[in-house]
Amino acid sequence: MTGSEAPGLLAGTRVVDLAGEALTYAGRMFADLGADVILVEPTSGTEARHVPPLVTMTDGVAVSAHFAFMAAGKRSLALDTAVPAGRAILDRLVQVVDIVLVPGDLDERRNRGLDPATVRALSDRVIVTSVTAFGSDGPRRHWRGSDMIGWATSGAMYGIGDPDRPPVAPGGGLADAAAALNAAMGSMLALRARQRNGGTGQVVDISQQEAVLSVSMEAGPLLTMEGQPQQRAGRRRMAAHGVFPVQDGMVEIVAFLPTQWDAMAEWLHDELGIEEVMMDEFRGGSASRFLYSDLIEGWVLELCSRYTKQDFFHEAQRRRVPCGSINSAADLLTDPHLDAVGAWVDVAHPEVASVRLPRAPVRIDGVAAPVGAVPGIGEHTDTVLREVLGATDREIAARRADGTIA
Repeated sequence: MTGSEAPGLLAGTRVVDLAGEALTYAGRMFADLGADVILVEPTSGTEARHVPPLVTMTDGVAVSAHFAFMAAGKRSLALDTAVPAGRAILDRLVQVVDIVLVPGDLDERRNRGLDPATVRALSDRVIVTSVTAFGSDGPRRHWRGSDMIGWATSGAMYGIGDPDRPPVAPGGGLADAAAALNAAMGSMLALRARQRNGGTGQVVDISQQEAVLSVSMEAGPLLTMEGQPQQRAGRRRMAAHGVFPVQDGMVEIVAFLPTQWDAMAEWLHDELGIEEVMMDEFRGGSASRFLYSDLIEGWVLELCSRYTKQDFFHEAQRRRVPCGSINSAADLLTDPHLDAVGAWVDVAHPEVASVRLPRAPVRIDGVAAPVGAVPGIGEHTDTVLREVLGATDREIAARRADGTIA
């Protein structure tokens, strides 16, 4: 840990990560905040190590960018839990940790003995956390899901895309992230509750559908208050409010409120010499400009055609017109602000020298959380068995000889 990194706020907390895709980000958050996160994977390695996109590094090795990000800072215990000796090790581990992240699929949980009742029978102080597509209760509790299904079933996807085309879902696993964030928050609240109630753990059950619904204004609060879903607006909303092309990409302009429109109108007048843009008919609320959307958008398109993304953004900021450039991945890697605040960090990787990953967006008193290395398959097996379970060298050698550990 360097002077620019925060001490582990969850230091002393142990987490066993047995979860799947929708919950793996919660484990990464715990690791960033200083918890000891033990990733239990098969002796051949978890399938998540091969999740695309696979990025070919300079030495020709292809690594999973997704796994690198999600596993950074975790310790790998390569264990065959299907054999009695491996299951015994896992049971002992569950008895001494604070949180267990379990798979979301109810059938998989039951078949692997990872359902909350079985886990908490081993320890009544352990917190069992899961993310399922629709929760662990109700008529859809056995339905399977995915990030895309989370967007679709929550209603959030309904309002995304062009109005004359089918809806679309954002990329990047944002539905999984919404569920994982809620899972992490619920787990930490359960830790706090355990301190107050004499040491008894709880079951934290997160529905991905409800998690996305809770953060989607159009599908959640606005729907319940207005009684009808938000319609898809597409890239262009009204007048000078929406997404517009510039010389090297796209920008989002928000000229919605009267003061925002006044600033935008002055810009159009100053640069394009359009006198009509200052007419009273365009002032006031956005509804007054709706009838003239085609005319105003033509003016805005002409203005945008004169600028690059960054130049337009800076001029918009100078004129107090809310605006954001729509960044590509290359833009983000060279963004001077992200570089200045240390948003990117190079971490060790078992197959290549290092990989560049984003930091967690958590700063305590201005100090960023550290990011640990990406673990190799079973890299920490011996260490975990010694430190956490008190295993002897003879026990470890015996389990390695019979294939229980890698």
